[in-house]
Amino acid sequence: MQIRAPFSRRASAGAGLVLLYADNYEQFRPAYPVLEQGSILGRDPAADVSVPTRSASRHHARIERRDDVWLLTDLGGRNGTICNGAFVREVPIAHLDEIRVGDAIFKFVERDIESYARYRIDGAYLEAPGSPEGLRRFSMGRIVGGYQTRRLAGSLYEIAHSELSVLIRGESGTGKEIFAQQLHDWSGRRGPFLAVNCAAIPAALVEGELFGHRRGAFSGADRDRAGILRAAHQGTLFLDEIGDMPAEAQAKLLRVIQSKEITPLGSTQPERVDVRIVAATHRDLDKLQQTGAFRADLFARLNEHSVTLPPLRERKEDMFLLCTALAARHGRSEVRPSMACMAALLHHEFPYNVRELEALLKRWAAADRGVELGVQDLSDSIRERMKTYGARGAAPAGPLAEDPRATVYPEYEDAPSEEGAAAPGGPLPPRTTPEESVLRDLLARHQGNVAAVARVLGRDRVQVHRWMRRYNLKADAFRG
Repeated sequence: MQIRAPFSRRASAGAGLVLLYADNYEQFRPAYPVLEQGSILGRDPAADVSVPTRSASRHHARIERRDDVWLLTDLGGRNGTICNGAFVREVPIAHLDEIRVGDAIFKFVERDIESYARYRIDGAYLEAPGSPEGLRRFSMGRIVGGYQTRRLAGSLYEIAHSELSVLIRGESGTGKEIFAQQLHDWSGRRGPFLAVNCAAIPAALVEGELFGHRRGAFSGADRDRAGILRAAHQGTLFLDEIGDMPAEAQAKLLRVIQSKEITPLGSTQPERVDVRIVAATHRDLDKLQQTGAFRADLFARLNEHSVTLPPLRERKEDMFLLCTALAARHGRSEVRPSMACMAALLHHEFPYNVRELEALLKRWAAADRGVELGVQDLSDSIRERMKTYGARGAAPAGPLAEDPRATVYPEYEDAPSEEGAAAPGGPLPPRTTPEESVLRDLLARHQGNVAAVARVLGRDRVQVHRWMRRYNLKADAFRG
């Protein structure tokens, strides 16, 4: 397949719109560059960002760069323009902000737009002229996703046949074990793939579980027991939540990686073992090293190759493909999300990432009500967030309509001002933005819990995340 139109050389370096969903997504390009001097979005085929849906006006909205700020302007179309779930006239936009024009939903990115352009939301790869042969043949196996996910998977594929230890970072539920399993599949190692959650094993039992023990090594050890490392011989051992491993076990694991030997509890004779270690954590290992809770030498051994998986809220272009893949995983080979359902999924933050989305699809598959995934199949938390999707002023929002064109999308009331301050102990005044120091203090006080900060400020979590991106703040930096 060929990408239908080349990118203009006039486009800003890497900035553009990535399609997140449209019912007729096959008629869209996966990504569109935007021009600093201004790009028109609309139904007109000659528009810079052509939106082939009847719910869009011919000239619907404009994106331009003005005084080093990207601006989204509604051009007076009958259905209006929505940014991050709110109806807007003119508003500054930042990396990952979501924009809805008619029945098409995009996200704005400040870089890499050319790379996004090869991946359609249903997983189809649009081959560009001159694509490397290896890239065309590369299969991700059990890993699901587009550009961002494929880039990370490709870095693991390249080192799969090596002996390098791998560290996979990312929030809970982002798919760290799936990546580890696929790495094992690519490696061709003859032994098994075994996984252990270091946080789930009591500290007193970690060494016995990992290294095994000899009969009589401790009270209750009435027989020899091979540990997980021995069981994973010639295979791959996935150590999840490695940041919670006790210090003494860290020292012994370091020796295993260095010497390829294990010494079971109660034994004086080391045993040779061939195991590839893949570790994962959602914790800040750099901070744990500074406090002495994690060994720097072990980190160096585990970090021979590392990847950081993005949270689902940062790769929402994968949402539709994940829905179809997860439905198939739970016995439903066909799923057809409604437009209103996809709008709700894309508006939701997914604090528990892909794991939360899988739980939703698992419930839908069990209900067996047909192929459509509708609003009635969403969780209470997602439906609750949609009550304020596009609300006009203080008017109460009605039930989420199945036909989004029948929905009254309200005026945006939470536009950030250029300057503002928040009282650390209470809600923000209307149309104010907290200063960076205030947001830092709140994140530190609540240990990176964005939901708690949002409650204090009287704002939605999505708005808090936008402010965090503006100040380049990461929630993980404030977690213990």
